[in-house]
Amino acid sequence: MRRINLLYLFVLPLIFILYWMNGDMTGESAFFYGFAENKDTELSHDRPVLVSRILVRPGETVKSGQLLMEVKQARLEQQIRETDIELERARLREQEDRRALRRRIEQLKTDRLLAVTELEGEIRTLQARITYERNLREGLSTLGPGRNGDSLLTAREYELQEVQEEQRLVTEPIDLEIRQLESELAELNTSVAMRRKRLESEREFFSGEQENLKILAPSEGIIGNIMCKEGEYVEEFEPFIDFYARNPTMAKGFVHESLIPEVQIGDQLEVSSTLHPNRHIKGEVIGLGTRIVEIPERLRKIPDFKTYGREVLISIPSNNDFLQKEKIIFNSPDGVTTGGGLLRF
Repeated sequence: MRRINLLYLFVLPLIFILYWMNGDMTGESAFFYGFAENKDTELSHDRPVLVSRILVRPGETVKSGQLLMEVKQARLEQQIRETDIELERARLREQEDRRALRRRIEQLKTDRLLAVTELEGEIRTLQARITYERNLREGLSTLGPGRNGDSLLTAREYELQEVQEEQRLVTEPIDLEIRQLESELAELNTSVAMRRKRLESEREFFSGEQENLKILAPSEGIIGNIMCKEGEYVEEFEPFIDFYARNPTMAKGFVHESLIPEVQIGDQLEVSSTLHPNRHIKGEVIGLGTRIVEIPERLRKIPDFKTYGREVLISIPSNNDFLQKEKIIFNSPDGVTTGGGLLRF
């Protein structure tokens, strides 16, 4: 009889505990535990690069868009150097060609001036003689016909025409060549400008590609592990930095297997801290596990009893006060919460 009493002492409390757990897990209000998760992003590149400078340290808080790391790609560096060399060559070639054309134009203008000056002297001398002889003829016109004077005057005028024609024959080719050289100079300016613009566009493109290699913070957050060193060559898609969002944007929970039908994708849940119930926010179910798993001990109602359930992913707004891995409670709208915590267990 004493043995039966002892059996009751052990069995009845156990039955009560199991009944209480089952009643709690199968109530109308689906609640379960989980923890807050900061979004973890591995920052990497889709091309091999060389790490040139690391500007942050693990645990450092950074702002959105802040420069975290400078990296370079050998191919882009080589292309930028080659473009710079080509730009310098084009600049020197342009200067030399422009100087040569201008020297030739100045030389032609000097030659023209010398030739014209010499011929202009002859023209002025002939014009003076013609004027003198015309005046002399007019003074002698009273003495009778002056055919010899007329013939002499005509000869002077003919000589003047020859010198003027010589001047034209000398200056026209020079003027033509000067115009051609000035046209070449204008074309040189245009072609050089186009070539320079093309090279500068190429350099701007390569520099932009190099600029895009910089590792920037995708949002406000915290630096995790840094998986490389300055001067290290990193292959494509290998991570440089673990980056965590400043505040959790996701939560992971485990709903008891008896409550699986109560939680569906798109459901709105009340999310609150187990230690600080005044920290609460609305969340939305965005993912459900595809198999039954053992609920982690920390998230069990009674840690010593193994329980099983389904993993649930909940999206939460970033403007929350939860800490990374902080234990939280998820409750359906049917549950009631107060400043002291969840009433219905």
